[in-house]
Amino acid sequence: MKIAVTCENMEINGLVPKTFKDSEYLMIIDADKNQIFKIYGKQDSDNMVFAQKVLDHDCEALICGPLEKEPFELLAGAGVTRYNGSGHKVQTAYDKMNRYQLDWIADYIGGPGAFGHSHTGACECGEEEN
Repeated sequence: MKIAVTCENMEINGLVPKTFKDSEYLMIIDADKNQIFKIYGKQDSDNMVFAQKVLDHDCEALICGPLEKEPFELLAGAGVTRYNGSGHKVQTAYDKMNRYQLDWIADYIGGPGAFGHSHTGACECGEEEN
């Protein structure tokens, strides 16, 4: 099984950036061997290349910061689980993911919410905001 993690540098003790778009590197971790398999550097401003690399390596999960619409939809559509590791060191975020202690990224930045519905703006559904 492979897990992808975005990082500010090429080190396991580097931080997972604030957002997916801010990521300078993408690490592919072979979870079965518990080692870094491959590291990619930023290749485009939106990090769509990173999103595609996650799919190319058949990663089951991605640890990153919140994602913009296009990479989110590509990854979610392929069934890649997205975890918010923003602000954690790569190793810490990876360990927390394995212990089910990272929040799941349910939608893209500014998206309608996990179930296609949000109470921001002019919502008139009659439901209370939580």
